[in-house]
Amino acid sequence: MNWPAAGFGVLGLLCLLLAGALATAVMGARSFFHDRSELRLRPIDPDRFADENASLPATGQPRIVIFGDSRAHQIAVNGKAAADWQVVNRGVSGESSVQSAYRFKSDVIDLKPEAVIIVTGINDVVAAANLPAMERAAVTNLKANLSRFALEVSGSGAGAIISTIIRPTTPRLIRRPFWSDRVYGITEEVNAHIRGLASRDVLVLDADAILVGNKATLPARFATDEIHLSKEAHDILAVHLDEMLRHRLSGAAAAR
Repeated sequence: MNWPAAGFGVLGLLCLLLAGALATAVMGARSFFHDRSELRLRPIDPDRFADENASLPATGQPRIVIFGDSRAHQIAVNGKAAADWQVVNRGVSGESSVQSAYRFKSDVIDLKPEAVIIVTGINDVVAAANLPAMERAAVTNLKANLSRFALEVSGSGAGAIISTIIRPTTPRLIRRPFWSDRVYGITEEVNAHIRGLASRDVLVLDADAILVGNKATLPARFATDEIHLSKEAHDILAVHLDEMLRHRLSGAAAAR
């Protein structure tokens, strides 16, 4: 065997692998900063769904609104709930609770739903973890927004289902330079607040307990990246939501 030639071959392969990893990291960083830049420039628009809201058909079914961020946008409503309810999704990828608060009335209360699923907060806690000087203010604002959402839904006569914030999975290497593990502690703090909102008219979907439990981070099989959920995760949550929505529908019927 020509050992020098073999050595050069291995070295060449390592160089190719390193170049590939570097290219992936650069693309990941570029995508990250592109998304953040777009989010900063996007205007807050309470009338984002104005046309869709105005043209919602009268189906005769009770209406459920799903409200929040990308996790809300991707949420699954399956089983009997999907057949019994008119499902209206008003989740917007990338939004924090601070931003979505501006459209809460037009996209939730004004639609006169029978129930509302609130899934928001992950973007708030990730941002708070990366901005230590703003962390306390961000957490305070998030708690206040979640309380307000739950209170306004129940005050309208609808039932609120509010989800705890699912802790992120272990970050990929390319995300590490833009990541703070403080996000996990902040999430736990906010989840304690969410659990405290439970009442007769506010049900808590403890999604973090269901998917993460006593683990430190979201298991990899439930994640597509640091914060977004896999189909398996959404399917598991859909089973719990179906049960909660059937309970709400039967309770509303009895009240009538």
